[in-house]
Amino acid sequence: MTGTMNNIVNLYKPVGPSSFFMVQSVKRALKIKKAGHIGTLDPKAEGVLPICLNRSTRLIQFLVSLPKVYRANMTLGIATDTQDATGQVTATGDATAVTEPQVREVLAGFQGEVQQIPPMYSAKKKDGVPLYKLARNGITTERKPVTLRIYAIDFLNKEGNEVTFRVKCSAGTYVRTLCHDIGQILGCGAHMSQLVREQVGQFDIESSLTLEELSDAQSDGTLTEKLLGTEAVL
Repeated sequence: MTGTMNNIVNLYKPVGPSSFFMVQSVKRALKIKKAGHIGTLDPKAEGVLPICLNRSTRLIQFLVSLPKVYRANMTLGIATDTQDATGQVTATGDATAVTEPQVREVLAGFQGEVQQIPPMYSAKKKDGVPLYKLARNGITTERKPVTLRIYAIDFLNKEGNEVTFRVKCSAGTYVRTLCHDIGQILGCGAHMSQLVREQVGQFDIESSLTLEELSDAQSDGTLTEKLLGTEAVL
């Protein structure tokens, strides 16, 4: 069991709790002192949240750069200050004339190397202060664009003003900003209404474990076969 506790949990995070809460919950469930996740998921997002245990936390600095795959739902016609459904509406537009071919064309235009301006409601820092703290005080500051890579972006569905797409992107990509930028190009505005992270590197949602499943595995002695060894991810 000692070796197992230096492995990695492919954890499934539901909508609601923070990534920090999930890490603390794993530590309590497995009775370990050290754990850390590979890439934050916002509370309103769900999906894959790999968590390194004990000595495997040394690998986090190498694993955070793994590409991510997301399934996102985007609402056309409404832009918000947070670029997702939790924010205040900042603009509205008529999305009734937006067609599926138009959406497909705009999505395809984002494939490859892109420049993205980090949102104000983010943990990025300006002079040591997180941007979200400035935003909550009504302060908007200039942010430098970041170069990212969209490896693939695929249209999945459009029903009314709701669009669903899947994107494989480099680490550090804000999918809600991607939705916002798509809305800008379409001319109607948009925000991200749902986000599911389906994959982080080789960690996929099909093989992920809920907290309950993790606790059950520890209780019935099957924990070892449920976790990934560090050699599997390097």
